[in-house]
Amino acid sequence: MANLRELRNRIASIKSTRKITSAMKMVAASRLRQAQQAITDSGYFTASLGRIVLRLGKTISYLRAQDIADGLEPRYEMPRLITGDGEDQRHLVIIFASSRGLCSGFNLNIVRKATQFIEHLQSQGRIVRLICVGSKATDLLREKFGKQIVATFAGRTSVADQLADAENMAMHLISMFEKGTIDACSVIYNHFHSAISQEVRIRPIVPIQAARILQPFTGENPWGFLVDGSDGNTFKLQRPSRIKSGSLGSRKGNVRGNIGSSARSKSQYKTTQERRILGSDDFSEQPTNTDPLEYDYEPSSPLELLNELLPEMLTELIFRSSLESAASENGARMTAMDNATNNAEDIIDDLTLLYNRTRQSMITSELTEIISGAEAL
Repeated sequence: MANLRELRNRIASIKSTRKITSAMKMVAASRLRQAQQAITDSGYFTASLGRIVLRLGKTISYLRAQDIADGLEPRYEMPRLITGDGEDQRHLVIIFASSRGLCSGFNLNIVRKATQFIEHLQSQGRIVRLICVGSKATDLLREKFGKQIVATFAGRTSVADQLADAENMAMHLISMFEKGTIDACSVIYNHFHSAISQEVRIRPIVPIQAARILQPFTGENPWGFLVDGSDGNTFKLQRPSRIKSGSLGSRKGNVRGNIGSSARSKSQYKTTQERRILGSDDFSEQPTNTDPLEYDYEPSSPLELLNELLPEMLTELIFRSSLESAASENGARMTAMDNATNNAEDIIDDLTLLYNRTRQSMITSELTEIISGAEAL
């Protein structure tokens, strides 16, 4: 009976494990839906901000070209966050991982790609500094690159916490850039395709290049745009039917909670060929104009406005990477826990079959002994 008792205990133990993995799968699925919704809700704000930054950059470039053509001293200088310092000797790498395990190869894939990228930069004589998001990244990279880690952040799941961390990272990045500690910055994160497919991406974010805001260097387009037309200058964006006032710029309360919360209309607009009337949902077709001075700015200096928006743009780029990483983590964990649950069920079936066979064998043996003893009498 000892064997049967051991089998019963093992079956009960695996059933308990199956309950845990099944519950973790459901939690991960719920968080995955929330993360996907957060990515969708932030798309309009990020894309609109990118369009404004692109327009301001074109305006400043146009004014500089006019002044130079007229033989005048240029009125504006393009911000260093856009032009860079002309060097790339000091590189900051922001690595997004998780603070929890049980998500298959999610963390190992990130760390492996980050290690390859850091070693590549160092082989070119660059000084590399790291910001690790998630304790797993810190733990796995500390032994080899511990002295290069300048800041760590917990891999938090709340959208509001992720936005707060993104703001802190952006401010830290800008401070290091202004002090000359870094010349460039890249982020490494898992881009979410589906629950069973995540792709590790390396994306440069500093210097900020206008083309990369709308069409990242990887050839992919995660910011909510769909390229329309062979010229590559026309983009479409799914737009909410109505945006509540203050929902785009608010950093308090529900973090952009109003963005995308209302029903989305099927209407789309071309960002470079249509102009939006402030405070109105009306759009009018306008021919493409090479002169970007078709807007009035408040304040009147486009450079002042651009300098205020660039930290927001950096925050959004980091925030979007954080959201993609969170969705990928939950997708990987949901898939891993689903596989674990299925494996537990297979083991339970095999052990149950073994238990029944062992029990049947013991009963048959006891019956044989009883019958043999009766015949002997």
